[in-house]
Amino acid sequence: MTSPPADEPAADGPAGGGPAREELDQQVRDHYGTWRDQPKGVACAVIAAFFVLTTVAFGLAVLAAVLAVR
Repeated sequence: MTSPPADEPAADGPAGGGPAREELDQQVRDHYGTWRDQPKGVACAVIAAFFVLTTVAFGLAVLAAVLAVR
């Protein structure tokens, strides 16, 4: 195993094997955030698309029924 570069601190985790799990988890949370932090735009777009497509489908069904009666 090679020694760490001079600009990186030595491993201080359990048994000298690297950073502790809690420290790694904190680094990931600091960098990426959590799923709650993500923008809500995609969810809104999916709901809006579902609403539009459902409305169009209902309109076409009503149109087909009206044309079938004639």
